Amino acid sequence: MKVCLIALFVAVILSCNNTRVMSASSFDEYARTEQITDSFLVSLQQNNEVVLAYAVESYAWVRAVDYRIIAMNKGQWKGFTYHRKTTGGITETHETIAVSKKICDEVWKYIQTNEAWKIKGDNGNGFCIGEKKSNCNINDGVTWRLLIATKDKIVDPSYYEPAFYENCCPGNADRKLFIDVANKIKEAVHFEGE
Repeated sequence: MKVCLIALFVAVILSCNNTRVMSASSFDEYARTEQITDSFLVSLQQNNEVVLAYAVESYAWVRAVDYRIIAMNKGQWKGFTYHRKTTGGITETHETIAVSKKICDEVWKYIQTNEAWKIKGDNGNGFCIGEKKSNCNINDGVTWRLLIATKDKIVDPSYYEPAFYENCCPGNADRKLFIDVANKIKEAVHFEGE
């Protein structure tokens, strides 16, 4: 009986280890080996094991990007907001935000379980297909971007107005997962009054 319990315990440990290895190799398969080009984001990438970010990019009237970021190092999470405007000169502001370890762990687990790094994004076209295609249109909208980064690899899919297009012509599983992940990061890095 004792030998059976020991064998079961070893099998569970090896199984968990294999799952972690499979996830890492799956991420490595989809991620690009590079550093982020933005100086604030690259400092987060270099000083943390994992960086998860949701960004809203506006290019219509004012060129600006607003980020909500959670970063993990040694099992501890930190939250950040980051605003970068490039119209009329570059201005940047960033702030550290208190985040819940439990919520951040849940976000990271959700991303891993659903292998969100496999999301392809729309690359600025093909927002809506099928019969509703001609009835779905928006001008001067924003692009949403996710960033999943380790010290030397990144995945950063984007969608143009994903919530609008998901509402107007639902059915794109990648876009739905993308929105879910973005909303979970927004929940982790929330502001008073939201």
